[in-house]
Amino acid sequence: MAQSTQEGPYVALPLSEVDPDALKVVRKLLANGHEAYLVGGCVRDLYLRRRPKDFDVATSATPESIRKTFRNSRIIGRRFKLAHVYFGTKVIETSTFRTTPITTNDDDLLITHDNEWGNIEDDARRRDFTINGLFYDIESDTIVDLVAGIPDLDRGVIRTIGDPLTRFQEDPVRMIRAVKFAARLDFTIEEETWRALLATVGDIDKCSRARLLEEVYKLLRGGAARRSFELLLESGLFPHVLPSFVELFDSRSGLGLVRPQRIPDEHEDLPRGYQPSRLLWALLDALDEYTLETRQIASNGVLLAILLAPIIDEDWLSAPRRDLDKTIDATMDALCNPLGVARRDRELARQILMAHRRMVETPGARRKRRPSLVQRQYFHDALVFLGIAVQARGEGGSEFAHWQRLAASATPMVEREGAGDDDDDGKRRRRRRGNRSRRGRQAGGDRAARSAGQR
Repeated sequence: MAQSTQEGPYVALPLSEVDPDALKVVRKLLANGHEAYLVGGCVRDLYLRRRPKDFDVATSATPESIRKTFRNSRIIGRRFKLAHVYFGTKVIETSTFRTTPITTNDDDLLITHDNEWGNIEDDARRRDFTINGLFYDIESDTIVDLVAGIPDLDRGVIRTIGDPLTRFQEDPVRMIRAVKFAARLDFTIEEETWRALLATVGDIDKCSRARLLEEVYKLLRGGAARRSFELLLESGLFPHVLPSFVELFDSRSGLGLVRPQRIPDEHEDLPRGYQPSRLLWALLDALDEYTLETRQIASNGVLLAILLAPIIDEDWLSAPRRDLDKTIDATMDALCNPLGVARRDRELARQILMAHRRMVETPGARRKRRPSLVQRQYFHDALVFLGIAVQARGEGGSEFAHWQRLAASATPMVEREGAGDDDDDGKRRRRRRGNRSRRGRQAGGDRAARSAGQR
C-alpha cells in the first residue's frame, strides 16, 4: 500500500541526523503495506536544525499489527495504546493514526480514552500544536503539513490546532506543554491560545499528580527551566502545578515566589523575603547552563534538591546536624507527599542535601571522614548539585574543585543506590569482606570516578 498522496512542502531534512533505527521502523512498516511517517517533535526539530532527543513514528498499522511486524516490540498503555519498538535500551515510539473521540457530555471535554483509529488527516488535526502536527515522508523527502505548522515554525509561534479552549479542556496538560515549547524554543504563545490558557488554568486540577510531576521534571531538565517557571508564574499555572511548593515558599519568604524582574538589584542588602526567590532563579539559570553545556540530564533527585534548597537555605550551614535532618525531612514531606514523589527520588534528594552540608564545610573540617563521601552511590548526583549551587551562588569554586579531585582518585564504592530496597524483609544486607569484595568495590569505585569526572 502506497503512502497517501498529500500536499506538502518539499523539504530535504537532514536524514543523516535521523536515528537509523527509526528509519528501520518506517521502512519495515512501508514494506509491509502500511503508511508510516516520522512525526511530531523530531520533524519540528529537524526543520529548525535542532538535534531531536527522540524519534516517533505514526502509521496506519494498528498496535497489534505493529507487534506482529516487530518481534522486538510490545504494546503499552490503556488510555492511549501504542507500541514501543526496542533497540537495546532505545525505544522508538510507534503510534497508530487516531481520530478525536466522540464525546457525549458537552460539559466535560476531558479525554479519558483515546483509541479511535483514523487516517493521517484525522491524526494531524487531533494533535496539540501546529508545530507538532508535521509528518515527514522519507520516500519523497516531503513534509506533510495539514495544520499550517511550518508557517508557525517560521514565525516562532505556539498555536493550538483548532479551538484552544476545547483543546485545553480535552487535555489540560497541554497548557504545561505550551509553556514548555515556548520556553525551550524561545517562541511566543499566540494571543488566542494564551487567552484560552488563562481562562482554563483551573482545569489542570483534573490531571493526576503523577502526570503533572513528570511534566515539571520535563520543564526542569529541558534546558529552559528558568523561562518555564517564569511562564508558569505569568499564566497562573504555578499554584495549580506545584501547590505544595508555593505554600512552602510563601511560608519561608513571606512574599511568595517573586519574579526576577521585581527583585531589587542591591543583592548585598537584599531584604530577607527576596532571598529565596533570588536563589531559586539563580539555581534554575545554573541548571540550564549545566544541561546545555554537558548534554546530560540531571536526576530527579537533583531536580528536587534544587526546588528544596531555597526553602531550607537559612538552616543549611547554621543548624546543628540533627536539626538540619529534621528540617530537611519535614520540608521534604511537605513538598513531596502532595505531589506523589517516588520514595527513591525523595531519598536521593535528601542524601544530596545532607551531603551538600559536608561538601561546603571549611576545608579541614571532619577531614578523616570526608573521603568516605566519594564512595557513596549518590556522590555523583551530590557533585552535580554542588556544581550547580556553586554556579548559582558565585562562590565555592575551590570546594567544588577539591571534590572533583577526590572523585578522580576515588577507589571503593561501599553501597549501591537503593541497596536493600528490593529485599523482601527490607533489611540491608551486610557487606562481605575479603579479596573478592574488595575487587568488586574497586571496580565500582572506578565507575564512580569516571562518572563524577564527566562533570
